[in-house]
Amino acid sequence: MKSLVGLALLLSALLPPRLPCQATGVGADSGRTAGLNEWHASKTVPGVFYMPLLGEGTRPGAYVYRVKAPNGLRVPPHWHTKTMHQTVLTGTLVIVMGEPLDSSRAQRYAGGSFLVTPAGMRHAEWFEGETVVHVETEGPIETVFVNPGDDPRKRTQP
Repeated sequence: MKSLVGLALLLSALLPPRLPCQATGVGADSGRTAGLNEWHASKTVPGVFYMPLLGEGTRPGAYVYRVKAPNGLRVPPHWHTKTMHQTVLTGTLVIVMGEPLDSSRAQRYAGGSFLVTPAGMRHAEWFEGETVVHVETEGPIETVFVNPGDDPRKRTQP
């Protein structure tokens, strides 16, 4: 009996806690089964596509999606209003987090890598090879560009 209690305590200490965005209980939203190959053009970063899997970025609650970016695409310095848990599925995500945003401090995350970008953390990123990243976060979430002139949503169209 003591060994079972000890094993249970050991496992609870070693296993990660459940993320707020993980489904729980009967009737929990299990995501979208239809349309999982439907990529949508990002309004935030031209050239990037996203595939929503669970929730919506504009509403409270779990928000899970995938991002696809082409080789060489660069995203100017920005930050997010919520913490993001990211798993690189394919390609390589190259990211500089924190000040100074100097490319010599870049970290490379190849397929299979996991990273956490804390809310408010300024960062810049670019992609080597076509890259797909699985993202788990909470809504509502916003992307804020360090230089407002870099925000394509605020640019006027000719």
